[in-house]
Amino acid sequence: MRILAYGRIAVFGRAVIPSPKLRLSKPVVVAVSAPNETRWGFTQFPAFSSLPDGRILLTYTDAQDASETHGEPSPARVSADGGTTWSDFHDQLVPTRPHFSITPCYHGEYLAVPATRYLNFRTDCITLPPPVSEGDAYGIFYSYRVRDLPAANQAWFSQLDAYRWTPSTRAWHRDTTRYAESGLLTWRRHDSDVLPRTFLERSALQHRGELFYADYRVRYSTPDGHYPGKGGTNLMVSSDNGRSFSPRAIVALDRANYDLYGEPALEQTTDGGLVAVMRKTDQNQKPMAIAYSRDAGHTWTAPEDFCTFGVFPYLLRLSSGPLLVSYGRPGVWLRINPDGNGRNWADPVCILPGDPATLHHHSCGYTSMHALGHRSFLLAYSDFDHRDADGTPRKAIISRRIDLVD
Repeated sequence: MRILAYGRIAVFGRAVIPSPKLRLSKPVVVAVSAPNETRWGFTQFPAFSSLPDGRILLTYTDAQDASETHGEPSPARVSADGGTTWSDFHDQLVPTRPHFSITPCYHGEYLAVPATRYLNFRTDCITLPPPVSEGDAYGIFYSYRVRDLPAANQAWFSQLDAYRWTPSTRAWHRDTTRYAESGLLTWRRHDSDVLPRTFLERSALQHRGELFYADYRVRYSTPDGHYPGKGGTNLMVSSDNGRSFSPRAIVALDRANYDLYGEPALEQTTDGGLVAVMRKTDQNQKPMAIAYSRDAGHTWTAPEDFCTFGVFPYLLRLSSGPLLVSYGRPGVWLRINPDGNGRNWADPVCILPGDPATLHHHSCGYTSMHALGHRSFLLAYSDFDHRDADGTPRKAIISRRIDLVD
């Protein structure tokens, strides 16, 4: 094991304080790619989930990073010993790519709302209306009002396929999660024929008797009639244990369509509030953003710059109080807010180095975390520089135990 205490580097955000000491276990290789794999999307995007029986699920992708590949079965591994060893996952519940999650709900229930194959407007003979907005993130995409689509297709965007596990049956059953229809939009890339719909790519958060989910894949028109170009992040809230969600507030949205405000991570703070960290990077490298709510998500502070870079941030608050955020590209990084209120963050700690001149060469930068104890957790990430026993280059999915040292 290594104990790390890194010095300061330049960051954006609130006050920076010295980083607590961390004890890092040796990396555990959960999965590897084919030899010499370099294609983007293959052996990437790891995601932890908690299974009802207490085991830890880790999924990742093995396909091109494109809407056309979403909804297909995802490779998955499972650990019954806290991440020390991993084996193939076989269950009636079949994870799908690109990001699969399971939400622990109230009353001992569990919910999965996976990605599904999207509608293809050409092969499904759907006549598209004129778009209501246009955005640019790695290429042009267009947004459409769902209510303007053929009536036979409208419900598909709000009636989401789901699976629910209940203590009484101790099994997964097909279910439906309903998203509010009013103001609902769909979108497509200019060079794609598919119309995506949302799914829960992270676990929803239990907060004040409701389930909260920060969603950037869903799009809604704003109350004053604006049609977002780059999407932004909506806070979706369920008061019926995940059977339906309605938008409560916009966490962040750039009406000028410059900043993405996507891939949000959401967590509770020790003072009873909420904190969200979001990606702004698109084809241009940008800081992440952070925003806060103290009234159960009804209102949010204006987003502030947070760190100097980052994609797909992941937030986790340990039961002992500290709040953690992992992120990457370049490399993989970790920051800690010791008192858990989300305001003052310790120095960034480098878990896997990366070169800003070659952003995509060392890791996809997508991370996930899973709490093990009061001051310990697992961190998952991809390592593109991994070598197997005979030195052959292979991408790897890595799980690593980290302990906060008192």
